[in-house]
Amino acid sequence: MAIYRQIHTTFWKDRRVGEWDKDQKLFYLYLLTNDYTTQCGVYEFNRRYAEFELGMNREQVDSHIKFLVSEGRIVFNEKPEELMIVNWLKYNSARSPKVAAVIDKELREIKTLEFESEVIKKCQLLEYPIKTAKPKKDSISIGYGYGIDTISQPAQHQHITNTEPATASAEQGVPVAQPEPAAATADLNPYLLYQQSFGVMNPVASEDIEHWVNDLGVEVVCEAMKRAAFEQKSYRYAQGIMKSWAKRNITSMEEVAADDVRHENNKHQQKPQSNYGKPYKTETVPDWNALAPTESADPALEAELDRKMAEFLKDDE
Repeated sequence: MAIYRQIHTTFWKDRRVGEWDKDQKLFYLYLLTNDYTTQCGVYEFNRRYAEFELGMNREQVDSHIKFLVSEGRIVFNEKPEELMIVNWLKYNSARSPKVAAVIDKELREIKTLEFESEVIKKCQLLEYPIKTAKPKKDSISIGYGYGIDTISQPAQHQHITNTEPATASAEQGVPVAQPEPAAATADLNPYLLYQQSFGVMNPVASEDIEHWVNDLGVEVVCEAMKRAAFEQKSYRYAQGIMKSWAKRNITSMEEVAADDVRHENNKHQQKPQSNYGKPYKTETVPDWNALAPTESADPALEAELDRKMAEFLKDDE
């Protein structure tokens, strides 16, 4: 049975990807399309196959892996050679129950606790109907979360995550950070939520989020992003939601909920009346009285009209 993987057309419009050299682009496309890829985006990476299929040596393969880790596109656990594509689930929908069942099965094969937890969290965020609610007990933690939860985290916002500065690990070849506190989740962190939903954050997006957080608050900004992600839209869609709320001075989740209720009520009230399920057809009725001759009509004009009508009838005979 043939297996297909989706590559979104916006891949080539990504400004960061446009700055990569051709080998870096080729390697990333290979990671997205090779035989080992899975429906959940986590798989055991085979260096030998990559070397053979790409015509690269081991040093080149390792260099490209480290580069994509630094770009926030993948996370790599060296010991079991397990790899996770960061935004895989965003571009490979699992809304179908059949696809979700495949992910449930693949989750049992993931060796890295952080990868397994991230897949479950993203599926829940995107409301994919998986049945797995938490990682299995025998998953192995590699003790770092930088590659998943704090990718390219802006330094000025570290106070939100309370994450310790990352340091490089020569043995694993990936950045390492102290475990993140349980309270610092993407649900309350717009910067992490942005990266999980829309991709690697750039400085412009970071400043824009800071602006909206100051105006609307963290919870409201995160809610707008979640709604955009659910609709599989871009960050621009979330901006539109936030602008709409800002115009109505909505700055709390209670006000968001009340606004949703008002919106639903207005939808019901604006429904057109129906006639056996069909809308009434309305027509503009002319003012016939305005077109009728009046008693004050000009007698000479009426005589002339009568004369012309008599001639017309005579010719017709």
